[in-house]
Amino acid sequence: MKNLLLVAILLFCGINLVDAQIRMKTPEGKYVLLFNNGTWKYEEKIKLEEIKDIVPLNSKEEVAKEINLKDALLEKQVVIKGESVKIAKFKDDLNTVKCDFQIVSKDNKVVLKTNWKLMDEEGFRFFGFITKKSFLSFELSNGEIVILHYKDSFEPKEYIKYGFTTYSAELELSHDQITKLQTGYILNSSMKWTRRTETYNVINPDYFIKELPKILK
Repeated sequence: MKNLLLVAILLFCGINLVDAQIRMKTPEGKYVLLFNNGTWKYEEKIKLEEIKDIVPLNSKEEVAKEINLKDALLEKQVVIKGESVKIAKFKDDLNTVKCDFQIVSKDNKVVLKTNWKLMDEEGFRFFGFITKKSFLSFELSNGEIVILHYKDSFEPKEYIKYGFTTYSAELELSHDQITKLQTGYILNSSMKWTRRTETYNVINPDYFIKELPKILK
């Protein structure tokens, strides 16, 4: 029965191939994740109505204002936390990936620092490097997809003794991206590594709505 359902999905859905993971949209508008071991599951998205103290969206008029930046160094916050499909094959812990974000605004440029922590000591083997071809994408609650490309190449640091790998890398935000990121909550995030692409859970969906106004005059 499961195989029949899988065939039906393949016939009727649009396919988005991302290395070892296939993300597909059903006719009903839901997304299904297919894995190279033959298993599948519905893609999970955060339920905004269940999150306490979520910041309300700014008005369209407020977001559409001309962007004037001020210098600022904002505090780090955890935005991505949850399961890595690849690491989950070897470990039962659901919290196998985490990423802190930090926004830095200086000299009219805005940089988003991303600090990844993957709970496996062989991060390079599974994920490779972060390069200029790598990107981080956000699916927003208004249907918008915002894609941020990394500025440079970054090598992982593997901590064999402690069983985890870290990556520290930066993305530059354009004025257009700053505007778009304030128009909706983050439902999920996908990361394009050199060896695979994975979709991750977001625990701080109003991050950009809260933080970006702090760098605006």
